[in-house]
Amino acid sequence: MHTMIVTMTLDPAHRDEVDRHFRDQVSVWAKAQPGFVTGQWLRSDDGTKGLGVVSFASNQTATAAAAGPRTSLPAPAWSIDSVEIFEQITQN
Repeated sequence: MHTMIVTMTLDPAHRDEVDRHFRDQVSVWAKAQPGFVTGQWLRSDDGTKGLGVVSFASNQTATAAAAGPRTSLPAPAWSIDSVEIFEQITQN
């Protein structure tokens, strides 16, 4: 299994908009990607940082899915800082 980690900068003044975007758009998009296994979208307590942690069945499907956030345009409430793929070694 491989996991895509997306780091984001968030505007804490737009917390509701960010949460809605994660719930209504990003998670729906991720679930529709081939090889999707599971996903979590996280926001720091101060609302300035976000993480997408999305696991896929293979490196190939994770890499293909990474094209989405890598080409997405920033919005006033968020911007993507990095998109990386990691091989999962173990899980509890």
